Amino acid sequence: MPGRHRFRLVSSKSLSPVVRSLLFKVVTPTPLDYVPGQFIQLFVPSHAGPPAKRAYSIANAPGRVGPRHVELAVARVAGGPASNRLHELEHGTVLDAEGPRGSLRRWPEEQREPAVFIAAGTGLAPLRAMLQEELSRAQGPELTLLFGCRTRADILWGPELRQWASQHDRFRLEVTLSRPDDGWTGRTGYVQTHVADLVARDQPRRAYVCGLSPMVDSVVEALRAAGVAGNAIRYERFDA
Repeated sequence: MPGRHRFRLVSSKSLSPVVRSLLFKVVTPTPLDYVPGQFIQLFVPSHAGPPAKRAYSIANAPGRVGPRHVELAVARVAGGPASNRLHELEHGTVLDAEGPRGSLRRWPEEQREPAVFIAAGTGLAPLRAMLQEELSRAQGPELTLLFGCRTRADILWGPELRQWASQHDRFRLEVTLSRPDDGWTGRTGYVQTHVADLVARDQPRRAYVCGLSPMVDSVVEALRAAGVAGNAIRYERFDA
């Protein structure tokens, strides 16, 4: 059952011009028992009035960044008091959180099947946690990540993703940019325009999708049109 926890900010860093990684330690006695893909509700203090309640996916598999630690990816929203407050949060600040919640997960019986993971922006966070867990195992099925970003500067956790691609023969990284520069040689455009090609090439049995609602709806439609069964698609939407 979801519970109440206290998170202390231990470090933070920039992932892109608008996204910041926040690493929290769970300081309540009860550990945060979650599976990759789930999210928490964070109570963000405001300068005036009650805290704002915001949902953020956990971006790391359990134990990957230290015991009792969770990483969140927070996009700064123009005029958004909660996201701006989190970007300015001082190390050592303690916040309340509830969770975990969410059904975007890769169940044990699914972990034997090839899969495609599709995300845009901070929608990568829960899929990153799932892939961290998957790639910690020596053997497993073929996995493809299709990640949509605006520019090269917006490729979250880029060095880690490229390292996975070089170290694991069964993992393919596909990045598509909607605003590519002249030197970009990878895919271009929105993720949904590449779904049919990847499904035909990789023949995934499962699909996991996360991002803004319009993107998720378009990708799910494209997956079904490409022949992926509706009950084999797990997704989570959020709004800006």
